Amino acid sequence: MKELSNSLAIEIKEMIHRPATKITNLGAMKIVLGTKNFVMYIAFSMAFALACGLIVNIIM
Repeated sequence: MKELSNSLAIEIKEMIHRPATKITNLGAMKIVLGTKNFVMYIAFSMAFALACGLIVNIIM
């Protein structure tokens, strides 16, 4: 069950962060989301990446 949970968590993370890794996808996201929501998306992506990095540093 834990393996399924980890797999689901990885898939959710990929759905959220994969568009943030390509500049063409970011352009499309800005058009779809609008400027305000796009800025919130970028801020969330950066905050989530920072939080995950800090958690990994604490654990390791």
